[in-house]
Amino acid sequence: MLNLVAVRAAAAPKDGDFKFSISQYESELPAGTVDNTVEPVYKKLPEWEESLESARARYVEVVKALADKYPSENLLLVTHGEGIGSIFTELNKDATVLEVAYCGHLYAKRSIQSGENQSFTAGEFVYEKQTGIISAAK
Repeated sequence: MLNLVAVRAAAAPKDGDFKFSISQYESELPAGTVDNTVEPVYKKLPEWEESLESARARYVEVVKALADKYPSENLLLVTHGEGIGSIFTELNKDATVLEVAYCGHLYAKRSIQSGENQSFTAGEFVYEKQTGIISAAK
């Protein structure tokens, strides 16, 4: 999240410009590390001081977009606790996440029906199990 909930005030941009250059950081990685043929889900980073609700919606949108992009694949998505909590809450509408432990994770699945011309129809994600997510009923 690009806001003061996730970024300490001392590291926050004073002018609202986060000055995060993806290409600069990619250039510091060993050759062959970044696959530049992959189409990013987001073309640019969100604006500084995005709302908590916007960040959580973005996490959910990214997971769904990646699952749609690779419908026949099993995906392992690595993120921060807020991302895990956002997906958990999306799949468990009656729960509020209180904490996500270090290396907390969840497992979800959905049905995929293959169609003609490599098309597919995806079902809704179904929560299966989790480790390290502390939640309470709403």
